[in-house]
Amino acid sequence: MERFWNKVNKQAENGCWEWTASVNNKGYGWFRLDGKNRGAHRVSWMLQHGAVPGGLFVLHRCDNPSCVNPDHLWLGTNADNMRDKVEKGRAPALPGESNGQAKLTEADVFAIRADHRSLRAIAAEYGVSHALIGYIKRGDHWSHI
Repeated sequence: MERFWNKVNKQAENGCWEWTASVNNKGYGWFRLDGKNRGAHRVSWMLQHGAVPGGLFVLHRCDNPSCVNPDHLWLGTNADNMRDKVEKGRAPALPGESNGQAKLTEADVFAIRADHRSLRAIAAEYGVSHALIGYIKRGDHWSHI
């Protein structure tokens, strides 16, 4: 897709292919495809490898949000993305109970994961959102335990 690749600078010394068109406030490129704005790195992945399977993210090995080099991209879950963020030193908040804003304890998380009631019922008991309960049950939050 020539229109996409015309917006890429492949000459960076670090091997990154820099997106030269519009970017969001975090530095990720945007590209309009099929009537939708999409992450430029996701479009690069799709052009090289095909569709991104549902529930997966396109992540950067190079930690450069404007890079669209397919060799610098990999697929992972949200938990992979969070783990990668911590390993690369980009996680400002401490995990779990170490975070001063945590509303739950590790014991709460184990109990939540074992609880078979609805997400809303569990959330009401702990005073958190049902979305958070879903994230905990899927391992997207509190994935360190």
